[in-house]
Amino acid sequence: MHDSETRLLGRSLDLQDLVDELAETLGRSVVINDNAYRPVVSSVQGDEIDDLRARALLRRGTPAREREYLESLHLPLARRPQTVDLRQFNAHERLAVPIRSDDELLGFLWLITGGLPPLREEHFRAIDAAVDVVRDSLSARAHNHALSARETVMRSLLASDPVVRRDALSVAVRAHGVTRGEETVVQAVAIGHDTGVVQRASLGRALESVARATLTFIGEVGAALIFLGRADSVEQVSTMVAAEAERAGVLLRAIGSASLSETDHDLRPVVDRALATAAVAEMLPQLGTSLRAEEIGPWLLIADVVTDPNRLQWYSPAAYALIHDSDQLRRHTVEALLDNAHQVRKVCDVLHIHRTTLYYRLENMPDVVRDALDDGMKRSALHLGLKLAAYWENAGHIR
Repeated sequence: MHDSETRLLGRSLDLQDLVDELAETLGRSVVINDNAYRPVVSSVQGDEIDDLRARALLRRGTPAREREYLESLHLPLARRPQTVDLRQFNAHERLAVPIRSDDELLGFLWLITGGLPPLREEHFRAIDAAVDVVRDSLSARAHNHALSARETVMRSLLASDPVVRRDALSVAVRAHGVTRGEETVVQAVAIGHDTGVVQRASLGRALESVARATLTFIGEVGAALIFLGRADSVEQVSTMVAAEAERAGVLLRAIGSASLSETDHDLRPVVDRALATAAVAEMLPQLGTSLRAEEIGPWLLIADVVTDPNRLQWYSPAAYALIHDSDQLRRHTVEALLDNAHQVRKVCDVLHIHRTTLYYRLENMPDVVRDALDDGMKRSALHLGLKLAAYWENAGHIR
């Protein structure tokens, strides 16, 4: 699996990136030690670094006298963050955050607190998320164990090798409760492109904990978190995702969902549909923040057209004429007419006009538009062309 394309939160993340971002979030340097007090990774050091930290990093271990002192405080038994007074060693006060897997101590996350502003609630949320990420890494390092069979399969659903992806989906269906059919959906949660490691971890942790029965995280594609879920819980999950994203301080751009079919043997095309659906939701917010691919097929077709907007005149001269018409009432009238299948009463209700006014407007349309309305194929191209123009306008390609 390409890390640049798909990454699993909490497992393949670069710990150096994590501690550097956490240090920036907390406004102080961060060091992670293993359970033998040996540094595993440290952030870029700030102004608060003292002699004890410098010696520990240079020697790749905590000096014996200081280690004996920490042992005397029963620090290895700690289950909650502990404040450690190190003044006798001419060092700043520390906060030691234990990193545990069940009853096993894997290491500590160390922060200097002495002489610095107190940590706030949002800081502790970031620390909790970081500890969850580091826990998996240290546990794998300590035991050199593989992921569980289910986790391995779920990770492989987004592998770069299509053969691996197909095999993984087959096993997921056969052994891990995934149904190959429309009741199973892929949900792409598009988040801010600048969302950092800790924020992504915080959001992923929250979502997995509150929706474990209905949502399975399978990886990342670009700036989107990819989940497997159930069709009957899409709306519930979307509401929950929005709430958790806000709580985690993560920008939620859009959510796109796409269903599996009985003939799908590779999850990646379904993921791509979900991503395209999220892109449409972001581009056209009037459609809603969370959309299903099966409900916006025409918009997906339009979004898939990558070309010069000026070529619209090739597809539909009538649509081109309307979008560049100085009288935009003409465009709105024709679009309402096509959207409502020429049902005059509905069109008049939408436009808030009388039937006579509608007939007058249609009679005074440009010839190219009147010609298109009288021809089946041209009428279809006109309708699609107006929708394509709306998409391009929202994308800033037509002004």
